[in-house]
Amino acid sequence: MKLNNLKPASGSVKNKKRIARGVGSGRGRTATRGHKGAKSRSGYSNKREFQGGQMPLQKLVPKRGFKNTHRRYQSSRPSEYKALNLSQLEHYAAKHNLTEVNPAMLADLGVVSASKAFKVLGNGTLTKALEVTAVRFSEAAKAAIVAAGGKAFVEIKLSAVQGVAHTEKVDHVNHALLVKHLSNVSENDMVHVVAEGQISTKLTIEAHKISDEAKSQIETLGGSVVTL
Repeated sequence: MKLNNLKPASGSVKNKKRIARGVGSGRGRTATRGHKGAKSRSGYSNKREFQGGQMPLQKLVPKRGFKNTHRRYQSSRPSEYKALNLSQLEHYAAKHNLTEVNPAMLADLGVVSASKAFKVLGNGTLTKALEVTAVRFSEAAKAAIVAAGGKAFVEIKLSAVQGVAHTEKVDHVNHALLVKHLSNVSENDMVHVVAEGQISTKLTIEAHKISDEAKSQIETLGGSVVTL
């Protein structure tokens, strides 16, 4: 065996496919691209949704749902809510002998996630008088809670209150301003201010209920709380 006799095994090496080397090469003229069409032209990109120019499927099927990316106060207006019915409130209140229901208590019981807001809906019946604090209520749920002798409070964070104050350039935030700027608060809603988020300016806040932590933050900065 000599070096000049060495060669690869038969079939292990193939000649490179050489295109566009004249008509006689067998791969000239159209250079293996075929006749006409998008694939024969430069700049062709095989996009997954492309269906030859007809209306693609993702544009034909109906769309479901909507997520508003331009919400004014992200912390107080979550895009998704966990539903909690009156029947569930009745069950947990009886099981744990509760007279008050709020997000922190339900998170401790493992009913809802501490990071996710919930909305109270009107399915089921409520026979026990409860003070319920939630981010939102359906009208039926609110009426049922009040009819049973309880109270329905809309939860508002301190950071959202300060956002309203900065927008209006005031140091006194009343119920009318909350209704004006926060979509989950209506004129006949009672407001419960909680200490999520921090404030950095002196404020006077009007609310139907306020947590001790929120009140301490407000008074530390020289502000005050007016209970409605």
